[in-house]
Amino acid sequence: MQRAAVRDVTYGGAGAIALEAGRYQAIVLPSIGGHLVALRDELAGLRFLREPLAHEGDDLSRYREDPIPYGVPLLFPPNRIADGRFTFGGHTYRFPINEPALRNHLHGFFAKDAWEVTAREVEGESARLVLRRRLRDGDEVYSLFPHPLTLELHHTLTPEGLRHELRVRNDGERPMPLLVGFHTALKIPFAPEGSATDCSVAMNLGPQWELSERKLPTGRQIPLGAMAQAIAQGGGDPFAHPVDALFDAAPGEGPNECSVLDRRTGMRFLYQTDRAYRAWMLWNGDGRSGFLCAEPMTCLVNAPNLALPAAVSGMQALAPGAQWSALSRLFAREEGA
Repeated sequence: MQRAAVRDVTYGGAGAIALEAGRYQAIVLPSIGGHLVALRDELAGLRFLREPLAHEGDDLSRYREDPIPYGVPLLFPPNRIADGRFTFGGHTYRFPINEPALRNHLHGFFAKDAWEVTAREVEGESARLVLRRRLRDGDEVYSLFPHPLTLELHHTLTPEGLRHELRVRNDGERPMPLLVGFHTALKIPFAPEGSATDCSVAMNLGPQWELSERKLPTGRQIPLGAMAQAIAQGGGDPFAHPVDALFDAAPGEGPNECSVLDRRTGMRFLYQTDRAYRAWMLWNGDGRSGFLCAEPMTCLVNAPNLALPAAVSGMQALAPGAQWSALSRLFAREEGA
């Protein structure tokens, strides 16, 4: 039996940790948002995530400035908050306007921060890494989000793939808004010398939300376009046109799922998330850059400011002392297996 491994490595000049198990290798950057920046099938040469080194060479300087379009960065809060403001529990939150053209706060905090490594271990065929980011009074982010909290990212790699778990604990004495997601950037095609024309995407997309010129939900649902319909029906072209769209996750049994099939190789990559992520954001940049961001979120974009019931917007509170967690899985398999 091949034993798993957890190793210190260098990625683009940055200190990184590699998890290895079976055919898989995962690379995590504790010093840059705790990002899962790579997931690979080393035997077949498959690369499942959009990696910065494939686009920026050996220099991570641009990635450090904007790490969001690569790997699996945490969004807290996810996507956009109109005017960077909302009121919750009698407190008004004011976030920086970092999307000035649209007057929004975009993508939240923690994505560039250093995270603490709290556990790294190997047990048989399993490699495990745990990262932690605490927020306390005196922290720069605390002035924007005044809640003591603890975030943990648990990565467990086995020959069956990667388990990726987020845990959020409210360490304060009053309820805090829970607004989280991931900006997961899938590489398409993921096979060496592959072509995007060989690939199709399937997702459990539910109703689509109309977005305003500021890319904020209007509160109205609209019919799925042809591209989204094909993806929802199990085989759409991810680059039929540029997309930046918000959907509910369609109800059903089992996890939410985004999968990419490479028909030439017969391999399918699957990204599955717990149902705690009730919405999907889809973004493919200009539609020609070889990636699709399938972004699971616990709430709709701008949820705290929407005139919608919490059951619809996904807006929720985390009680003092309470912990929330949700699991994702990333793995590949031969089609039909």
